[in-house]
Amino acid sequence: MGRVNFTNALNYPPWIGRHYGAKEKLRKLIVGRSYYDARYRDKTIEQYITDLTRNKVNDPYFTALEIVLSERNHWKSGLGGLKLDRKKFWNSFCYHQFIQGILEDGFSPINKNIWKQGQEFYREVLTSLQPDIVVMVGNDVFNNMPTLGGRTGPTYTWQGINMRTWILTIGSNECQIAEIDSPRGSSFNTEIWKELYHQFISDYKNKHKLSDFSSL
Repeated sequence: MGRVNFTNALNYPPWIGRHYGAKEKLRKLIVGRSYYDARYRDKTIEQYITDLTRNKVNDPYFTALEIVLSERNHWKSGLGGLKLDRKKFWNSFCYHQFIQGILEDGFSPINKNIWKQGQEFYREVLTSLQPDIVVMVGNDVFNNMPTLGGRTGPTYTWQGINMRTWILTIGSNECQIAEIDSPRGSSFNTEIWKELYHQFISDYKNKHKLSDFSSL
């Protein structure tokens, strides 16, 4: 979609995939919680995800997101079976960190003022990127979405796990927001969340008569 200019206060501007808003029929945005690892300190989100696409980084958090959110067209045949094309996957998404700072660890408590600041940045990112689909990674991230109106969407259930959704209108565009647990949690199950996400995305594509759905 070309270059997007954000305010200087946005310490870590989002990764914007090359095909986002171009070749992809759906604009999909992933919203994570925060940075917490020292390896991020000297890297922008764009630099870090570029390293992921070049297989220079092994990060279980991002690997889990790739498994859950990928579709068949993100995979290719190779030695030993199917292999994820990470460049193709990340070029079809945007990625934003809700909290614009580095925490001590992935479960550090966040005070109300920091959440409020994150909400302001999130508003700017939504307005600028105009996503159709948002995946909020983490219960607390979903719960701290800014009040922008909208309404509760359907809840998806699989093997006793629930995925909440929210429907929001941004200008003339209807955006659907889904919550998944953070892969940093010890109980995170990629197969369950993959099933829930693909139920959600399949319903969205059927509703909007998008015929290119292909799940794994």
